Amino acid sequence: MRKKSWIIVIAIFIVCLGGGLFLCFFKASTGIYIAAGSPVIVFDGGSGEPVVMLGRTGDEMFSNLQTGDRILIIHDGTMMLSYPAQMNVRFCIRLKKGDQSSVPEEAMESLRELGWL
Repeated sequence: MRKKSWIIVIAIFIVCLGGGLFLCFFKASTGIYIAAGSPVIVFDGGSGEPVVMLGRTGDEMFSNLQTGDRILIIHDGTMMLSYPAQMNVRFCIRLKKGDQSSVPEEAMESLRELGWL
């Protein structure tokens, strides 16, 4: 019986350690998806500026999304200094369907000025 307890304690420790390491290397963020020349997100609580999302496997993970969808992304937290900014996205899922009225007008105007829309 005592041996089982130690195995459970060790298993819980390993799971917590793995989760902690995952959170050190990756960040989770939510935002609104925009279908433009490349997949773009506007982060919740951000400045309303669009950020280009770059996927490791190309744009396949964004293929089922539509402009205005609320999404959750897992990314490495590194923002490339370009305009618009760019970031590497590891995983993306839709949280809620939306439409173009969900997108901040400032973000749409920025993309129009760049010729992306």
